[in-house]
Amino acid sequence: MKTLLVTVDAWRASHTSFAPSPERTDDTPPVPYTPNIAALAESGTVFTQAVSHGPATPYAFPALHTSSLPLSHGGYERIDESRTLTSEALSDAGWRCTGIHANPWLGERYGYARGYADYRDVGEFSLPFLDDIREGLISRFGLDHPVYRAAQYAYRYAQKPLATIGSGGSDEVATAREALQSAPDDSFVWVHLLTPHAPYTPAKEHREAMGVPNFEGSATKLSTRAQHDPDSLSPPEQAAVRRLYAASVRQADAEVGRILDAADDDTLVVVSADHGEALFEHGQVGHEPALYDELVRVPLVIRPPADRSVGATHVDTQVRHVDVGPTILDYAGVDVPDSWVGRSLRPAIEGEAVGEELAVSEVASTATTPGHLDPDALQVAVRTPERKVVATPDGTVHGYDLVADAGETDPVTDPRGGEWSRLRDALSARLDEVEVGESAGIERDDETEQRLRDLGYLE
Repeated sequence: MKTLLVTVDAWRASHTSFAPSPERTDDTPPVPYTPNIAALAESGTVFTQAVSHGPATPYAFPALHTSSLPLSHGGYERIDESRTLTSEALSDAGWRCTGIHANPWLGERYGYARGYADYRDVGEFSLPFLDDIREGLISRFGLDHPVYRAAQYAYRYAQKPLATIGSGGSDEVATAREALQSAPDDSFVWVHLLTPHAPYTPAKEHREAMGVPNFEGSATKLSTRAQHDPDSLSPPEQAAVRRLYAASVRQADAEVGRILDAADDDTLVVVSADHGEALFEHGQVGHEPALYDELVRVPLVIRPPADRSVGATHVDTQVRHVDVGPTILDYAGVDVPDSWVGRSLRPAIEGEAVGEELAVSEVASTATTPGHLDPDALQVAVRTPERKVVATPDGTVHGYDLVADAGETDPVTDPRGGEWSRLRDALSARLDEVEVGESAGIERDDETEQRLRDLGYLE
């Protein structure tokens, strides 16, 4: 059996074609968001209440890959040796693991490469001696200029032979397809797609399919302005940003479809997002460091190998990213590490009723210092599909009734007693467990700094 884990960056739970969605509005695109992943879901299980444990890549992936909460084991600045990655557990059991990504937060310096026989950062212009050329093009033309786009296109073709003398590789989709097609049994392939992460620059075919309205300037400039100054956008510009994001989701779905074409029916396939994305809710476009549902609810589809049973097409019980690793190891027949806190979702997939677990999401960074620990920025949320309580940096606790107030616009200022008690108790217990030290400040090179700046993380 092979296993394929596909994670899609900044993909909202609301933007799928395989789970119940709100009634159509003027903002609803004319075509489905994710037809390829919906086709996969027809032979698997959709989890409609899946929760990420953090609102951005550096906070979400420690939980997804190590089945432990982000602020455990010293925090998320680097994956501590005391955390066991899914890749390490599989590798120790004789599996061959391949990891593919283009997100600078997932680099080897952060500890994510452990357990992989082949770990590739396929970020643009990732060969060291091309840094100056890339920076010069950005400075002179900008990310959305035809000259820069032409350079990207040329680089994609030149990258593969050049990678033999550098650290680069081909793009995520081509590399993942190649890995799947050449992988023997007992292989694990994880690919992280950067689309639809901001800036939202989908291809013309996806913009047309999703009905992106006309707007002045480039998609990069508009979506970047939305990230940094959302209040400055007019209602038509806001509508354009939302449609650009929708078109980016559809483009990501097309990329996932190409990867799925290389996975046979005997492959366990898991598709999810690392976190969601805000689209003007709560005065924000993008993500971090808040813990609203638009940031921590994520899509999740699991399609078992053809010879394994599927008893439930949809599961509405709340599940969490810490459950993904145990599920993969369950199908692989590999023991779960002692440090893991999640549970296998295989019983739910096979039709058994499973109890609901509380979902903890947390972060201790600021918007200006992403990825770095700050004790004064600690936020922790505990969620069920009906309610959520949140501890804020100023020490207060408020709650949300997610049934009556799905948009989280009317906080309960002192959620106590009754159904709030279980969440408050879990929140207090988690706050007692968390020890946030001062940032160790993982050193980043100039290229990584620029890549994070391009993605909107840094000013």
